[in-house]
Amino acid sequence: MADKKASTSNGMTEAEKTKLVNSTHRFDLRRILGALFVVYGIIVTIVGIVNYSGDIRRTEGIAINLWAGLSMLVLGILFFVWDHFAPVPEADIIHSAEMEGEEREVGEGKKSG
Repeated sequence: MADKKASTSNGMTEAEKTKLVNSTHRFDLRRILGALFVVYGIIVTIVGIVNYSGDIRRTEGIAINLWAGLSMLVLGILFFVWDHFAPVPEADIIHSAEMEGEEREVGEGKKSG
């Protein structure tokens, strides 16, 4: 129990570091964009399948909604794959938070620059 509350030299506990890293990974922009592209891709693909003949007539033989929906699905999946194989390193997240804390202390006059 004392381990989790023990503060490191920079003022952050191990529990705080873990929480920071998990929240940063959870809200990574690649995940948000990937989810949006997948959701919109599913919707547009369904519209392209349901209204296939209408698209063909209006777009001179190209099932534009179907192709656009499938493209968005692929792009969304690529964002997820990118996030999975190249996550933000934990050391970068923690260093960024430490630097932000130091800059805040200097700005508040608690620490000399």
